Amino acid sequence: MKNRLPHSGFTLLEILVVTAIIMIVTSFVAFKFNRGSGAPEAAERLVLQFEAARDEAIAKGRVIGWSSDGAGYQFWLQNERLEWEPIQNNDALRNTRLGEGVQISSQFVNQQQRPLGERVLFPSDGVIEPFQIQIVAGEQKLRVGGDVMGRFALLDFDASATAKVSP
Repeated sequence: MKNRLPHSGFTLLEILVVTAIIMIVTSFVAFKFNRGSGAPEAAERLVLQFEAARDEAIAKGRVIGWSSDGAGYQFWLQNERLEWEPIQNNDALRNTRLGEGVQISSQFVNQQQRPLGERVLFPSDGVIEPFQIQIVAGEQKLRVGGDVMGRFALLDFDASATAKVSP
């Protein structure tokens, strides 16, 4: 009879969970130290929060939504009954009010303009519908974009709704 060595190592699921936790913590720390109130700071913070939302959706196996009223935004979690509940007790995905003079002016999903208040979704499989969020402060205009691969970035304002998001 052969002596079988015990299997050692980690399963793919364990590696993915640890990676998601590391990314969430990194996102939290990164935007915790970047608390400016202008459009560039708000856009950078939103990119980090979108990354945290994507990671949280994958880790929890639940859809997370994001919505804005123009003056701020909120993240939502879809429960077992497919109802939306505001996310609370999560610093990385907390309800956020934008600084004075900064607002979210429009959002596009799949190249179609959508009304503010409609949710952008982060499914548990990590594959999202491409979207762009426009942030303005006076004459300054910025766009935050997300692509189907779950990558997020600041985009040039003149970029079209089909612009590619850099990894």
